[in-house]
Amino acid sequence: MAPSVLARLRIENLAVIESAELELGAGLTAITGETGAGKSILVGGLELALGARAGGEIIRAGARRASAEAVFGPPFPPEVARRVRGELGLEWSPEEALELRREIPREGRGRAFIAGQQVAVADLAALGELLVDLHGQHEHQSLFRRPAQRAALDAYGACEALLETYRRRYAEHEELKGRQRALLEAARGFEERLDFLTFQISELEGAAARPGELAELEAEERRLTHAETLAEAAARVYGLLYEGASSEAPPALAALGEAARALGRIAELDPAMSDLPARAEEIKALLEDLALAVRDYAERCAPDPRRLEAVIERIETLRRLLRKHGVADEAGLLDKLAALREARAGMTQDDEERGQIEPRLKAAAAALQAEAERLSARRQEAARRLARLVTRTIGKVGMEKARFEIAVRPMESFGPDGGDEVEFLLGANPGEGMNPLREVVSGGELSRTMLALKTALARRDAIPTLIFDEVDAGIGGETAAAVGRLLADLAASHQIVCITHHASIAARAERHLSVRKATAGGRTRGWIVRLDREARLEELARLMGGKGAGPAGRRLAERLLGQRG
Repeated sequence: MAPSVLARLRIENLAVIESAELELGAGLTAITGETGAGKSILVGGLELALGARAGGEIIRAGARRASAEAVFGPPFPPEVARRVRGELGLEWSPEEALELRREIPREGRGRAFIAGQQVAVADLAALGELLVDLHGQHEHQSLFRRPAQRAALDAYGACEALLETYRRRYAEHEELKGRQRALLEAARGFEERLDFLTFQISELEGAAARPGELAELEAEERRLTHAETLAEAAARVYGLLYEGASSEAPPALAALGEAARALGRIAELDPAMSDLPARAEEIKALLEDLALAVRDYAERCAPDPRRLEAVIERIETLRRLLRKHGVADEAGLLDKLAALREARAGMTQDDEERGQIEPRLKAAAAALQAEAERLSARRQEAARRLARLVTRTIGKVGMEKARFEIAVRPMESFGPDGGDEVEFLLGANPGEGMNPLREVVSGGELSRTMLALKTALARRDAIPTLIFDEVDAGIGGETAAAVGRLLADLAASHQIVCITHHASIAARAERHLSVRKATAGGRTRGWIVRLDREARLEELARLMGGKGAGPAGRRLAERLLGQRG
């Protein structure tokens, strides 16, 4: 499947360019133009769209804002979709084009957009690094960073399976280390906390609270507190029923008996009232039951100071436990008791585990060490092969005396990607030391080194679009032709955009763009044109012999175009 491509780049009011739009495609695109025409401004515009730092000084004179927009077409690397839709949560489909846009006002803060939705500039830059690598005098090179260098070496050395196994061992080791730290932390004050848990459990077990007990005790407390009042009231009720309200008044039951007898006489004379005596007898029986009940209640209501004291003490015990453990009722106390018992059991288990984890951790460390050594050995071997390949390749592109090396150094401790620190080094000239790639001053040397690296890593490099600026600085003749061949080979697997001054490189491209410049009314304006075959022959001839190139230059240009592919 072909990689995603930078389909279009549009810039407005950037330096000398008022408005320019590039239509790009797969394969190799060459950009040429006279010195000062603004070729590198195009790279600056792309960097702007990809989140590079910028201020108002880049804005074209007289304009209020500058903008850059880069549109990429599918298919995209999987990491792009994960970043856009997963981490950033933006609405976008991987089957659609993806637009990255940046606006820089002369005053105020700039804005950044992904798929038409505003984002932080840092998010724009992070996404841009997945889509484009810029190689030259600029800073947007992914392989400047050591983690990216390690990942590139692992890809070249087919270390994926070893790295996956190592990461599993690393995760197991880290999990055990974390568990050991937790156990050691828990061991501090172990005896004190165990004693405290045991005390709490004993206290709750001794209390033996049962659901509903507190409500029952509170009701009993009220009865005992008011025992005399309750006994007097019950006795009065009993007296009214059996003895009467006063010496002159008959008791209620006696009165009801007389009433029942009278009703019997009525019923004898009036059959319609025959049910009244039975009803009166029923009421009398109920009153007798009531009288006996209140008599018994009055006897039970005798004051009992000892029982009252015991009830109050029990109530205070339950209330104190409820407050102490922050629960609402006796059921909460029972739940707390179960939790405390579980915690004590866990402490006992932790104590046992503490004695077992050290040998487990040592075994995990040994397994991790073994996997790290296997991974490191593979990296060392891959580093030697890749370094030899890149050194041979840069020798073909005008850097015959240069040396490329890959340092694989042990780190002080293992990390999630192994125990090695990987760094790409370049010795551009004899007698000079080896320097990290990020410290290489010459843009041409850096671009050619990156070209050699990208060619070696082409099959496993996930970044689809590569921009080369100054790749041909300080070279000519056969060396430039060799660079052109490398670029054409790399374009089989990547989209390549190359800013060049050499006809032998430009002739290799599938499409050829030219940056033009003109001055009118005291203002300089730059623009871009796509060259057809005729215009391309003229441009190639100019690159080889200047504006005065004659028929011989044209014939050579035709020969170069005929050699493409």
